[in-house]
Amino acid sequence: MLRVSRVRILGVGDLVVELRGWSREVSEPPYEYLPTVSEVFSPCPTHRDSFLRRVNGVKVNQSAALNVGRVLHEAFLAPFRYVQRGEVGSLVDGLAELKQSLVNNAGDLAGIVKVVYDRASAIALSLVAESQAAPVVVEPPLDGALIGFSDVIKPDLVVGLIPVEVVVTDNWDYLGRKELALAAYALALEAMWGNPVNYGVLVNINPRTGGLTSRVLILTDDLRRAVVRERDTVARIVARGDDPGVAPKCPETCPFYNHCRGGLGDAGSK
Repeated sequence: MLRVSRVRILGVGDLVVELRGWSREVSEPPYEYLPTVSEVFSPCPTHRDSFLRRVNGVKVNQSAALNVGRVLHEAFLAPFRYVQRGEVGSLVDGLAELKQSLVNNAGDLAGIVKVVYDRASAIALSLVAESQAAPVVVEPPLDGALIGFSDVIKPDLVVGLIPVEVVVTDNWDYLGRKELALAAYALALEAMWGNPVNYGVLVNINPRTGGLTSRVLILTDDLRRAVVRERDTVARIVARGDDPGVAPKCPETCPFYNHCRGGLGDAGSK
């Protein structure tokens, strides 16, 4: 389980990092187009999803897998939103009422929503119990333009200055992409506040069981340089209209899967 006390004690440490949010390589992107964090770190290995959406205007419906992810993601964040609002009255009773509302509206996902919500509630309540806990903000808007991304980017949580990303997946490759997203949020925090951010926390929710795991990541130069490289690749694809081609292996949960693999036509299909 994610332990707030563990996150709270993470400091700057002795990590030697050359690439920070205020570095020129980060703050001066080579292309005018500023991509979003979600499109840069999507599951698509070649970023053809960005080409189809941004250049060719392909529109797709949200897949069942993405809908499950959205529901479970909100089930995790909802207790933190409630605690952050500082509602008057019994915190435990309020969280219980919120849980019932989410479960009642979850349909077939009710059982997994309950599991995820209970785990998240325990963590949120621990914030209240720890008088020295670092402040926790849910989806704070960060100035992404400072690091060559879209105007506003939002990590799921920020504990003190530690970004936390919540991922609903059983795809290990996609988890690796989300490690890069954490590094991007760290760069944005550094650019805004001028303080180094050396750590991030990745929370993974299994969409089949609701099981939750978390781990602390050291945000190394390699991760940071990969962020800049991926950012510039997506920006080039959109700015120049370059079709990167179909990936050697496509995740079947990708909403563009049928456009690349299912015979729905070429890249111009809309």
